Amino acid sequence: MPDKKKNWADKMTDFMEKLAPVFDQPILASVRDGFVALMPLIIVGAIVLVVLQFPLCFRDEAACYFESVLPENISGSLWSIFSVTFGLLSLYVVISVSYALARRRGLDPLMPVFFAFMSYILIATPQLPDGGAGTFLDNSGMFTAIVVSVLTVEVYNFFMKRNIVIKMPDGVPPAISAAFAALIPGVVLAFGWWLIRFVLNFDLAAGLFQVLSAVVPAASTYVAAAIAETFHAFLWTMGIHGDLTIGIALEPVWQSNLAANAQAVADGLKPMAVYTGLFRSFVVPGGSGATLPLAIYFTRSKSERLRRVGWLGVWPGIFNINEPITFGAPVIFNPVLAIPFIIITFINTTVAYLATSAGLVGATYIAAPWTLPSPILMFLATGYDWRAIILAILVEFVIPGIIWYPAFKAWEKTVLKTEEAAVGKKKK
Repeated sequence: MPDKKKNWADKMTDFMEKLAPVFDQPILASVRDGFVALMPLIIVGAIVLVVLQFPLCFRDEAACYFESVLPENISGSLWSIFSVTFGLLSLYVVISVSYALARRRGLDPLMPVFFAFMSYILIATPQLPDGGAGTFLDNSGMFTAIVVSVLTVEVYNFFMKRNIVIKMPDGVPPAISAAFAALIPGVVLAFGWWLIRFVLNFDLAAGLFQVLSAVVPAASTYVAAAIAETFHAFLWTMGIHGDLTIGIALEPVWQSNLAANAQAVADGLKPMAVYTGLFRSFVVPGGSGATLPLAIYFTRSKSERLRRVGWLGVWPGIFNINEPITFGAPVIFNPVLAIPFIIITFINTTVAYLATSAGLVGATYIAAPWTLPSPILMFLATGYDWRAIILAILVEFVIPGIIWYPAFKAWEKTVLKTEEAAVGKKKK
């Protein structure tokens, strides 16, 4: 019997499956594994954020969030939990990625992790004239953390594989021999990064951050919005916090447009500016990449790991926090999920911009808490325009749900193969 003709979803799934081997390259796979390992930290930070920023009213002001009803010492201490999770995320990335890559290179991961941590501290937190330190310990230094981790482990591996090490006599305890063997690559790494940062005066962390921030044009046209939001999605797939890059360049534009819209309404005029910060809730409902449907698909997955990730991601996703999915699936450095992540962002930007500019949905002009579920948030932000609810459902569930399904099936197959292989090894 001839094979049944494949529908569009099957064809898309086949295409996504062909991309999967790209993700199994040692470096990309190590970045993936590193981010997966960070899931507990990400989830802890996300829980704190959801609790403290849970909206109690329909205004965007401090008194509207749950933290306002808590004693100051309680809310402050809870924010400390967020600070030591998300606020030090780049440091955790250094540790997890360098550990994963060292394991894949067949190295004892202890010393590579030590040197990667040392290298990043040297690069990202130099002493400043006022006695303070650099500011790239949080998400803003994540891409630099990946680069430093990979380069450090690869340099260390170069020396080890070529036996360019200090050898100790037989009979010396293994721990001592390993420590001395790591000395030469350690010295090379320390002085190499020192040379780059202080002698050549090349600030890698700040340089990467500034370059990425300058790429996005500060404008509010459709073209600029599409470029900015697509680039935002691309950055996330590379492990870079998109908001911290495009936000720096475009926050003044967003705020100015929102203020102009609010003033227009106050003057009895129609708000005209489309590209505001709140408009972006149409672009990234449920979090960047509109991953809530993906989280829902995960909850029904045949893979136990994906089911757990899905259930952990659904509830924060309702409140527009999707780091558990972004890091846990993961989307980062995973072409199977990264491509639809970017495509959805572009389509949502286009649909929402055209709908708003054509007057099918009112422009945003009321600042509302960003942690509100997207349909409610957009209903309030547009001045109680019921059409915004329809658009929010379209860009949060319908469009992403269609695009995410074949990607989910493809990634599920890849994960299931990995899980089956792991079970087979245990049986042997």
